[in-house]
Formats: sequence, structure tokens, C-alpha cells
Amino acid sequence: MPELPEVETIVREIRPLITGEQIAGVQSLWPKTFVNKAGQSPVGLRIQSVQRHGKYIIFNLEKGYLIIHLRMTGKLSVHHNTVPLKKKKHLRLIVKFSSGKRLLFDDTRKFGRVYYVLSRQDILKQVGPDAFDSAFTFERFYESLKKGRSNIKAFLMSQKWVAGLGNIYTDESLFLAKIHPEQKCFKISKRRAQHLFEAIHFILKRAVENMGSTISDYRDAYGNPGKNQLFFKVYRRAGQPCFECGTLIEKKRVAGRGTHFCPKCQKKRG
Repeated sequence: MPELPEVETIVREIRPLITGEQIAGVQSLWPKTFVNKAGQSPVGLRIQSVQRHGKYIIFNLEKGYLIIHLRMTGKLSVHHNTVPLKKKKHLRLIVKFSSGKRLLFDDTRKFGRVYYVLSRQDILKQVGPDAFDSAFTFERFYESLKKGRSNIKAFLMSQKWVAGLGNIYTDESLFLAKIHPEQKCFKISKRRAQHLFEAIHFILKRAVENMGSTISDYRDAYGNPGKNQLFFKVYRRAGQPCFECGTLIEKKRVAGRGTHFCPKCQKKRG
């Protein structure tokens, strides 16, 4: 599933291509892909800006918002209407613009969604601060940790406390901070919490610089793979030696997800 770095890459690429464009039509080729919660049509409205919150892409319209969640295999690209669509067998939605441009939403597994809403809260009310937002401060992060009774992997993956982290960057951040994925949140010291807070920012910023991570499906808006997978320390390295200590990286199921960690560098405490 695309996480914050992949979604940020796509947003940066499509923003200059569609900002100011007027929507001329929305064609849903898979009925569940487009969800209209506004009770009216977005046709005729202009895209005033393109933003991101966590894993969500947000088109600010003159009235309301188009909010996109790519889920597992969603891809966005912008083309002129002269580009043939016959070879796009996984095309699920087309947003047509008055200029002749088209925003195409491809989605192999059909889990992605495009919502039209009048309020962002219709979709984002349970989503916490974005990991790059100024509202995501260490003080707020540590206060939330102290209240948490789950393990740290589940905490970071929930999107309730910080938005944008998924399986890849949670594993990589925990390794950099030397915290076991099953460590209970409230048992993490303030010093180690600070290391984790800094690790999250470092891991995500580096991934954005590398245009995201391509494991299988992810491609940017131009069809290019990311390069950040070349820098993984633990993710998908089960059975290989840790770069820090040489111990074999392990994989186990934590918070419902396959989780990679070094049993020596990331010892469970307390």
C-alpha cells in the first residue's frame, strides 16, 4: 500500500498539472471506486489546490473536496484526451477536465476510493496529524504514547496518532530507533520516544527524496518506480544479517502485519 512518501511523490507531480483545472465530468468504470457523499455533482468546479494528509490525496474544489485513497494498488496519472485507453485494463475512474486533460485512476485490486465530500471530516475525522505537519510535535507524540496500551507497531499503524506510516516505514523507523515492534507504548522512555520521533521524520524524508519505495505495484504519476527500497535496513530482509550487528533479521506477525526487526538491536524492554 502506498504510504506517505509514495503519496507525497504523486501529489508533487500532479499538483502543477491539474491545479486550476475545471472538472468537466467524472466517469466511474468500477461502481465502488467513486463515492459521492456530497449529494451533488462536482462537474463545473475548479481544483483550487492539491494537498495530502497522511495517505490521502485531497483536491480542494470551489465547493467541497475530492479525497482519494489509493489503498493497495491505486495509481494516478494525468494525460491529454489523445492518449488511447484501450490498454489500461485496470482503469477504474476518469476525471475529465475542460482543457482536454484527464486524470486516470488505475487500480488492479479495486480497493481504492475517490470520495466527493463537502467536509474533509467526512473522511478524515478519525485520522491524526500528518507526520510532516507542525501539529505533530514530540510533546503530543509522547503524551499519546504514555496513554497507549497497545504495542508500538499497532500504535504507529493505526493512523489515529500520526498519519502516513504503513508497514514499511513503521518497521524502518522502529529499527532506526532500536525499539522492538511489540514494545508496549507506555513502557517506552522519553529518551527512546525522542529517538523514535526523530527516526520517523528521517525515514520518511529520505523516502520522499528517493521518490518512494517500489516493492511490486507502486509507480509515480509518470510510471516510474521509486528507489527507496535500496535503503531498507530490515523490511523484506528476513534471514539476512543486520547491517549493524550481523544478527539475522527476523519476521513475525505483529499488529496483523508481517513485521521485520533485528532481535539484538531491538530488544524488548520491561
